[in-house]
Amino acid sequence: MIQPANPPAPSRPRSIPLPGARPACTYGILAVTTLVFIGQQIWGYSFTRQYGLKINDLILQGEFWRLVTPIFFHANILHFFFNMYALYNVGLLIERPLGYSKFLIIYFFSGVIGVFASFLITPADSLGASGAIFGLIGALAVFLYRNYRLFGAPGRNLLYNVVFIIVINLLISVAPGTGIDLWGHVGGLVTGSALAWILAPVWTIQTDPYTGQSTAVDRNPFSRRTLPVFLFLLSAFILTLWLVVR
Repeated sequence: MIQPANPPAPSRPRSIPLPGARPACTYGILAVTTLVFIGQQIWGYSFTRQYGLKINDLILQGEFWRLVTPIFFHANILHFFFNMYALYNVGLLIERPLGYSKFLIIYFFSGVIGVFASFLITPADSLGASGAIFGLIGALAVFLYRNYRLFGAPGRNLLYNVVFIIVINLLISVAPGTGIDLWGHVGGLVTGSALAWILAPVWTIQTDPYTGQSTAVDRNPFSRRTLPVFLFLLSAFILTLWLVVR
């Protein structure tokens, strides 16, 4: 009797290393923001008001740097702790695939445009890194969405969690009596999401027909996006300048 041949064992799934940078900018921003917060504790409210508050009247008088510095200042220890905790968790996740330059572009422009959106809509003074962090959260959501086929079920679950966090935080922002700057959050979220659509990698797996080795290739390389990014940032700068000085 002829014994049937044993079926070949199914091949085990292999992990493919994805390109990425070792996080450094996240730690750098954490360090700088912590030093600023220590300065706030040492020199008090006068230091915060002089350098870190978004004050609409002073911006209209020409202190345009107040569109940037509020990103590094916080109102109290809880405000500082929650923002830095969020920055640590989200920053480490999204900085690896983005790399240093893209990460910094998204973080700072999300923060600045978040402050600017607050300046346009909210008369109250405000400060905090929330707009910049919302930009990173939006960037993470876009990155996961555009690579959902590659990451499979774990990536989709993470995307759902990120979207849930965004929705919950926006609902908290509109709750009465919280004192949260909703438009700073929205401005940062929209900016970070838009920039990530232009900048974030979209990976596909390619297999060498000769060696059989699989590698991840970015279908959205930065070199192809230099002009769109430049035009986006230039347009944002011109719009900001026109709205401020008109």
